[in-house]
Amino acid sequence: MKYDLLKKENGVVEANIQLDAQEWSDSVEKAYQKNKSKYSIPGFRKGHAPRNVIEKTYGAGVFIQDALDDVFYMVYSQILKEHEEVQPYEAPKLDVKKIDEKGLEISLTIPCLPEFNLGEYKGLEFTKHISKVTEEQVNQAIDRELMRASRFVDTNKPVKNDDTVTLDFEGFIDGKAFDGGKAEKYPLKIGSHSFIDTFEEQLIGLNVGDEKDVNVKFPEDYHQKDLAGKPAVFKVKIHDIRERVMPELNEEFVQNSSEFETVDEFKNSIRERLNNQAKESAEIELDNKILDTIVDSTNISLPDSLIDAETDRQIKGMETQLAYQGASLEDYAKYVGKTVEQLKAEQRMMAERQVKGRLVLEKLIKTENLDIDDAEIDARISEIAVSQNSTVEEYKKAIGSDGINRIANELLMKKLLDFLRQNNTIKE
Repeated sequence: MKYDLLKKENGVVEANIQLDAQEWSDSVEKAYQKNKSKYSIPGFRKGHAPRNVIEKTYGAGVFIQDALDDVFYMVYSQILKEHEEVQPYEAPKLDVKKIDEKGLEISLTIPCLPEFNLGEYKGLEFTKHISKVTEEQVNQAIDRELMRASRFVDTNKPVKNDDTVTLDFEGFIDGKAFDGGKAEKYPLKIGSHSFIDTFEEQLIGLNVGDEKDVNVKFPEDYHQKDLAGKPAVFKVKIHDIRERVMPELNEEFVQNSSEFETVDEFKNSIRERLNNQAKESAEIELDNKILDTIVDSTNISLPDSLIDAETDRQIKGMETQLAYQGASLEDYAKYVGKTVEQLKAEQRMMAERQVKGRLVLEKLIKTENLDIDDAEIDARISEIAVSQNSTVEEYKKAIGSDGINRIANELLMKKLLDFLRQNNTIKE
């Protein structure tokens, strides 16, 4: 057997393969030996009929396709083994040029990742910006802690924003009740905007026991088509009102909700946490800036089919996620005020960027011979297992091979980012 490779446009590699008469005959014989047990011929035990008898009964080409498959996998594997530069991103296309008594001629069209040179990635200069935590941010974080510790209590005061009310309601269009528009003892948080139009705002000021007609209009793009764009009246009755009671920021609150004793200690811990978050954000922003700079400086001509495949993968992921929420891609497009075609075009731009970024990262890792060994993976798994009060064996079983591969990839990415930081100037 002999073959030659020809590089074509857009990273495509064409392999032309030739088998002489004996090699092709041996391949067909191998296919016969492999598949003869599938055929029943009168007068022969199953699997013992001679090749010429099977071919006469089922046709001269009965073993040709299996022989072609065997040749394809044998040659394709050999090409990948002998030529590291051939990096396919999808299965090759087989084209049979000739089959006769002189042998076999076929070609493989192999869509490959494009070859490219990395842009500059050493000796660059970057600035790390760490946001200064303000007193207002500290106070806002404290308010969130107080909000989490708040509770709702029954009240006889009129409904106001942020209250939770329990109500009965029934909706009518043109004086007729419609399906799905009725509920009893329904809990509703005022200001949540979970009801259409100004429904919630019209409840403000009502008291326990009050009844009211609430006038609203369904949105034009409402998911229930028979209601879309129509005015409706909801007859509402308030059963109870619960208001939020906020705790005071004092030593009692601090001691009951944290490990600290005083308000000052509590505030300082909030400030320290925000400072740490600002530092972590700055590190992530720096890493992204370094990678974006390298990707932007690298010129790659990406095949349309590679971008299309990634785009399709992402679109299918969006459709699956939306389906879990009971929506479709068309519904989402309407919600964001775009067409499905516009969404797909935007997704294609993102897919192109992501494919380019992935190729650049892979080449950086390969160029600098970065790798992760089993000891590093085991050390990280052990660290995570301890943090989760689990044994290494239990944790490995829980995450499976996919989880272990994910940890290995995270470690490799960290090693790459450490390398890039060490080989570039970082200013603060």
